[in-house]
Amino acid sequence: MLYLLSEWLQPLWGPFRLFQSHVVMMGGGAFLAALCVWLWLPRLARRLPCDRGKTVTTADGKTVAVAGGDASKAKPTGAGLPMALLTLPALLLFFPIFAYPDSLWDMGVVLCIFLCMFSGYLDDRADIPWGGLKKGLLDAAVALAAAYCLCEGASEIPLWWPFTRIETAVPVWLYVPVAGLLLFGAVNTTNCSDGIDGLAGLLTLFSLTALLVLLYVVVGHSTVADYLLIPHSNAAAKWAVLVAVFMGSMGAYLWYNCYPSQLLMGDAGSRMFGMVLGVAALASGNLCVIAVVAPMILVNGGGGLIKLALLRILKLCGHPVTRPAEGERGTALQRLFFSVTFPLHDHCRKRLGWSGQQVVIRFMLLQAILLPILFLLFIKIR
Repeated sequence: MLYLLSEWLQPLWGPFRLFQSHVVMMGGGAFLAALCVWLWLPRLARRLPCDRGKTVTTADGKTVAVAGGDASKAKPTGAGLPMALLTLPALLLFFPIFAYPDSLWDMGVVLCIFLCMFSGYLDDRADIPWGGLKKGLLDAAVALAAAYCLCEGASEIPLWWPFTRIETAVPVWLYVPVAGLLLFGAVNTTNCSDGIDGLAGLLTLFSLTALLVLLYVVVGHSTVADYLLIPHSNAAAKWAVLVAVFMGSMGAYLWYNCYPSQLLMGDAGSRMFGMVLGVAALASGNLCVIAVVAPMILVNGGGGLIKLALLRILKLCGHPVTRPAEGERGTALQRLFFSVTFPLHDHCRKRLGWSGQQVVIRFMLLQAILLPILFLLFIKIR
């Protein structure tokens, strides 16, 4: 909105042209989102449902309680809903959604982000937790819709790849399911990482920062993109503004979610921010970049999804793998599947004896070490 208004107001007062600067839009959007969330989130917390304690879905489809999951029980959860609503004014004012010819497609992407949040919130407030199939189908539908909107009506999508100068034009019929799968993975791995105060929020904030740099400084800057032999995108800067706004929202939320947390973002928040991560990664024009900007999120949450999928595939094929009985060594296949507990933060607490704060700090340090190394290798080796 401010981007368009600046064109009309600039003749009246020159400094209004600053609202056409993406740097100003990023800074202003992040600040306004952070301020709104920081001021109003605790006031809206009393209207939120209470957490029921952490549960996980086993390979046979049963939902069981997580050891230590009662620590968050009775705390307000589903804070992703008020976070999204409080972030909306910053998006409307600073995200230059109407400054580009494909604004309707951009509105569709933003709508998918909010739909992902809303489905998560309905699960947060449900008396009986939703089953994995129901949540998976909803996530898949929203992910496919978001992937289609990112195509912006084009018949082919140009992509660039790591470690090589090769660029590929992928037909939309292939791009949508692959990109949808990536978005589905981003949503669910972020959701799985939300189990310890501050963990998912801090890791997501690190990842969003890396995506902001990639979109604005690398892909969105013609000189830097040419130097690194990466296709330049004029639209990358607008997605950097979207990322900055959600960074401000997440930063304010962490003020209340650091140990001991006062409230939880729940599935509403983790699914929403997972979708933002996936959308920003796809906006860079590279399908592999999510593995670079969110390594610990993918390892922490994605490992469990892969393990669960493999166990179910083996079961369907007539070769079910069950957990060995207490005191038994088990077969090699059983040891392979059950020697590590997922999400990985649960393994670190149960098997390694780490405290919740040790998990947060060590995962954050690992992400801080891995991210710049992977980022430079990913970008520079081309």
